[in-house]
Amino acid sequence: MSLIKKIINKINHFLSNRDTEKENNFRQREYSRLATASHKLAQIKLHFGCGPRILKDWVNIDLFFEPFADYLKFYGDKYYSEAVRGDQSDFYAVDITRTGLPFADDSVDLIFHEDFIEHLSQKDQIIFLAETCRVLKPGAVHRINTPNLLESMKDSSDFSKGQTGVYVAEWDRHGHRSLLTPSHLKELAFLVGYSNVIFNGQDESIALGVPLEYRPGNDRPEQGNIFADLIK
Repeated sequence: MSLIKKIINKINHFLSNRDTEKENNFRQREYSRLATASHKLAQIKLHFGCGPRILKDWVNIDLFFEPFADYLKFYGDKYYSEAVRGDQSDFYAVDITRTGLPFADDSVDLIFHEDFIEHLSQKDQIIFLAETCRVLKPGAVHRINTPNLLESMKDSSDFSKGQTGVYVAEWDRHGHRSLLTPSHLKELAFLVGYSNVIFNGQDESIALGVPLEYRPGNDRPEQGNIFADLIK
């Protein structure tokens, strides 16, 4: 089973149990733990949708903790060497779309995620972008790496066939909920308060400290993803 398929199965299991009292209590404890830890951080760097790739010296956020051992063969030493490898103490199971973030306005130094935002619903994407904009320092960067809906459809669909020619695997196989285009991402970023959006390529962020970008993998070419720096 591929890395992405394993993670999608875990996400689907979480969503089916999202509203239980036990789940809500767990999320609140994790939120409180992050709030306490934030006061001890000299620099706040947020890594959303981290999966098993927990980065040292980052606040790694996802819905559940996943040990890296079974996934190291996918990352290899290039993307997940011991030098950048964090542990469970660097991980927080916080659902930002439900609780927000326990950080003051203008307090976060850097935000990074790849192949994450497309797994959010349209509503949650706007909540996510608004909340990250709130906590980011003025002039700081929110680095986004996400599949490009336009490139995916152009590469894999045959619209002359109508319904049967539409490439639906983006949703049905990859578990994506709301894919973006560059123009849509830019409009949403400006809507919630970002001052600028710079599109570039893989590992070409203007921000210092962004880790090597693992995605896209062999399932799509580099131009199949959007690489963008959202600037507060």
